[in-house]
Amino acid sequence: MARAQAASRVNKKPPTVEELHFKSDSAFLCLLLNRRTGFIRVIDFRSGALPAKRLYIQSVAKREGVSKVITLVEKDEVSSWTRVGFVREGTIPGFYKRSDGHLCGCLVGDRTASLEVTDAGLKQAERTVNHGKKNAREVPDDLNMVTAKVIDEATALKARDEVWRRGKGLNSFDPFGREAARMYMESTARRGRPNYLAAEFQDCFGHSLVEVLRQPEDDLDVLAITEGLRVMGETLKDRGIVSAFGFAPSNDIGVATAYCAAGFRKTGLLAGGIYSGGERHDAILWTKKLSNPADEM
Repeated sequence: MARAQAASRVNKKPPTVEELHFKSDSAFLCLLLNRRTGFIRVIDFRSGALPAKRLYIQSVAKREGVSKVITLVEKDEVSSWTRVGFVREGTIPGFYKRSDGHLCGCLVGDRTASLEVTDAGLKQAERTVNHGKKNAREVPDDLNMVTAKVIDEATALKARDEVWRRGKGLNSFDPFGREAARMYMESTARRGRPNYLAAEFQDCFGHSLVEVLRQPEDDLDVLAITEGLRVMGETLKDRGIVSAFGFAPSNDIGVATAYCAAGFRKTGLLAGGIYSGGERHDAILWTKKLSNPADEM
């Protein structure tokens, strides 16, 4: 019986998202490991550039087959992370309500070295953003042909599971932070198919991650995503959320159009930053300042 119980524990499927902790006399890290997307977010509770941090992160990434690792820190902590091999890849205005969050990333390759976006990748992202801005000028301010409504978590996650089962997932609707709240929305253009959005937010910090379930397949999809982002942004603003950010493939002009039409802008580019359609792509970091907390004073 004891052997059977031990075997059951060994064969138990690990959770999709798991918190892993590393603590020593001089370092204290929490790693949010996402096995669905092959992604790790590092939350650092103790500043300082220590090789032990890098070695622990690399060991977990290698063990789990994860290639992309990021951390979000304040400006004065960026140098600590660049000294252990990370690269500053973007900025999220208002991430800490009254100060910006700086995103440092590491793409772990076969030689355990940090890999940066190539020149070709930079040009690809620039073309995508320029096309998105141009197309966004044609998107009306009033999208009354789109219905965007808040839905329950079970409905959203059921749609997520089906889309990812078919290999069409863009964002995963999985936890990005710790102890955060979430909301979900269904957005459908007339004669179009529904798409789904999620927002993960923390009232204490005032930031929110916005996610789109699947990439657009036609213009109606682009309009549905645009209106979903607009309505979600207003809903978050009414809650007192200061900033919103999201990640999308650097070659997806449709998503870029929707983000631009919803008032977002590119403030970063992550090497291998997103897993979509069964492949890893460079990711544009799209951000929007929803309100100015200084107005509260």
